[in-house]
Amino acid sequence: MKPNLTFLFKKLCVEQIIQGAKTATRRPFRPMVKEGGRYHIKVDFFKSLPHKILVKRLYEQLLGKMNPHDAEMEGYTSLEEFREEWESIYRTWDPRQTVWVVEFEYAGVDRNP
Repeated sequence: MKPNLTFLFKKLCVEQIIQGAKTATRRPFRPMVKEGGRYHIKVDFFKSLPHKILVKRLYEQLLGKMNPHDAEMEGYTSLEEFREEWESIYRTWDPRQTVWVVEFEYAGVDRNP
């Protein structure tokens, strides 16, 4: 099945995704993805990569409900490391903030991009 859309990630995350070390991402807004959807990985607004992911789960979560396993799925070694990165991107950490969680798996290279 050919991926139908793209999903934006930081360049540093792409290798983690390919290696299976990053299997989730959290966003402060609802991403335009759906469970079961396949998406090309995108690292900037102009270029998609031939790599794709399969979205396994999409749900809401309070930041304060994250646990060390959640941080590991995000590709971090600790919850503190994830929090530091979150604050560097979004400027604040509010444990009452609801975020969207996308759990996914690496689905390989699209042979027919």
